[in-house]
Amino acid sequence: MSLTVTNLHGGYGAVAVLHGIGFTVAPGEVLCLMGRNGAGKSTTLKAIMGLVRATSGEIRLDATRLDTLPAHDVPRAGVAWVPQGRRLFAELTVAENLEIGLLTRQSPPEVRERALELFPRLRERLTQASGTLSGGEQQMLAIARALCTEPRVLLLDEPTEGLQPSMIALIHDTVVRLKATGVATVLVEQRVDAALTVADRIAFVDRGRIAATLPAAGLDRSAAEFREWVGV
Repeated sequence: MSLTVTNLHGGYGAVAVLHGIGFTVAPGEVLCLMGRNGAGKSTTLKAIMGLVRATSGEIRLDATRLDTLPAHDVPRAGVAWVPQGRRLFAELTVAENLEIGLLTRQSPPEVRERALELFPRLRERLTQASGTLSGGEQQMLAIARALCTEPRVLLLDEPTEGLQPSMIALIHDTVVRLKATGVATVLVEQRVDAALTVADRIAFVDRGRIAATLPAAGLDRSAAEFREWVGV
């Protein structure tokens, strides 16, 4: 399923953040949103999830209008979100956090097994409270919980933030493996090298709009676009 965002406007109360942002992500594609702090990247993901209400524009998952759904129905439609900061249920075990993911769309137990195959370290910690995991393990769990909803679209907000290089490599290897299953991924990432290793296209976000969208294969970290819209 393709995710299409068209001329989306929205924000927080009287503060407008999105000013006509739009893009499409195809099945098996990774689109990376990059831009300066405050450009509207995370707000875009929240709007897709219904947590920031769109004032105009459309969000569609194929024929399904997402922007008209209540927020709790967006995951049921096939969109999963891994927010910045993970937001796990810290007092619940790893297994219980995964179970919450399964309940979202009444997914069968084998879906959990597929998620654990991606992150075998979590299998060793199923009875451990998620709040006692390392930062990298918590990020694994946040992604695994999202995958337990059997998403057709996965939204990842700064998944490598604060992680050591080995964990960053593992997260990005996982995203690459998900591409083969047909999951469309929207990735917010500030690390240029990390983005270029996993993304198919880079969409540069500037003041709530897409300033340019370019194939990742044609870019390197010295590209003028990164200096102009990301500041590196």
